[in-house]
Amino acid sequence: MNTRPVDATWVARKLKEGFDLGRLGVPQVSARPDGTYIWLDGQNRGALCVAADHGETKIGMKVFRGLTKEQEAELFLGLNDNRRVQPLYKFMAEVSAGYAEALDISRAARDCGWIVSDSGAGNAIIAVAALRKIYGKSAEKGQLLRRTLRVVTDSWGIAPAAANSYVLLAVASVLHNFPLLDSDALVRKLSKFAGGPASLLLKGRGYKHLTGGTVVEGIAKIIRDTYNSGRRSGRLNADSPEAF
Repeated sequence: MNTRPVDATWVARKLKEGFDLGRLGVPQVSARPDGTYIWLDGQNRGALCVAADHGETKIGMKVFRGLTKEQEAELFLGLNDNRRVQPLYKFMAEVSAGYAEALDISRAARDCGWIVSDSGAGNAIIAVAALRKIYGKSAEKGQLLRRTLRVVTDSWGIAPAAANSYVLLAVASVLHNFPLLDSDALVRKLSKFAGGPASLLLKGRGYKHLTGGTVVEGIAKIIRDTYNSGRRSGRLNADSPEAF
């Protein structure tokens, strides 16, 4: 089951404040048949015990037995509902719990050769907030996301910069505002863009610095200009496109 990684900053801060066994509360874990225990709530506190040289000290814990991985994920989400859980780890737990939207987003990524993960793999996407935003933008859920992922993948392959949140949102913005544009023509143009997605990102940041606009707006403008270059018909009207 996917849970968030240990928050080392929190552990260091609490260690500096002074370790107090009585303030640990009651962490909650799932006992699996193979003898392993999965943190549902309290893994930072467990790491704090280890950091404070209390790794062998017995503490009270609530232990769940006989849970499926889906049930573990549901409990993780419920126990951490009002806490700071990074979007990626909440998303991964939703996948484990079988939530329809999370599964659909994962399938869309996988169909284009990507995975939604913190694994550090070359095809890993961590920009979950961007994926969710794009997913919910079209009337037919997931349609815009699939089209966006297909365009960036066909343009640049499985490249980390292609899965940057700003790049994804900018491509989605153009596709959303101009649904009748020729996707194949856009791919051909973007695939020849000097420097690829990394250069787009750099230029988008320069646009923000110069104009006070957003990085996404800057990249979207460059994409529109790139698409329009050399076209006599079917040009994209850049007048007041919908903000994304």
